[in-house]
Amino acid sequence: MVGSSDLNRDKVREFISGLMHEIAGISPEKITEDATVENELRMESVAFVEMQVSIEEEYDIELDPIEVVELNRFGAIVDYVLSCIRDRSK
Repeated sequence: MVGSSDLNRDKVREFISGLMHEIAGISPEKITEDATVENELRMESVAFVEMQVSIEEEYDIELDPIEVVELNRFGAIVDYVLSCIRDRSK
């Protein structure tokens, strides 16, 4: 688990991007701020759930699965995860 004081948006983005590459085989070039899970990233639901669980375990947070799906855009998901990390440390 990573401490929240060691985190910034770039580190969270890099971690999630790495998970998408590792779990779903998405090439790093496709993982842009505006890439959507439905279109550019085309993640299967099983891979998406595996990614979410990995994020929760890494940062000791709980993500709302519905909110993550509704955010859809990679950049928005990174911001949501970072927000949950910061809220946990309050």
